[in-house]
Amino acid sequence: MSRPVPVWLVAVTATALALAVWVLAVPVAGVALEAGTPAQTVGAASVVVATLAVTLVAWGVRTLLRRRTPVAWWLTCGVVLAVSLLGPLGGTSPAAVGTLVALHLVVGLTVATGLDPRRARPVATR
Repeated sequence: MSRPVPVWLVAVTATALALAVWVLAVPVAGVALEAGTPAQTVGAASVVVATLAVTLVAWGVRTLLRRRTPVAWWLTCGVVLAVSLLGPLGGTSPAAVGTLVALHLVVGLTVATGLDPRRARPVATR
């Protein structure tokens, strides 16, 4: 059985990966990362705050689902991720939409995997 992954490590990992996607898209590739009406720029600070908020909310949901099977966790994550993917459709360009989808997928999959309830259970000692 695998060891538990600390929530802070999941948050740091998800944030680092999201920032890597943002850096590759915005400063490196020159994507104008804007979404909404009126268009608002999605900056690095927004990426960090949103990722940390998502991780904390997911931690709370995992705590609520702790007595259920891991299927409940994965089903919940799948539904939330699918609904969250509607947000990037508000991107102001195809490149912005693609970048926002990538950000949602990276954060969603990192948080879902990192907070998997099977990893959160303490390891039995002999």
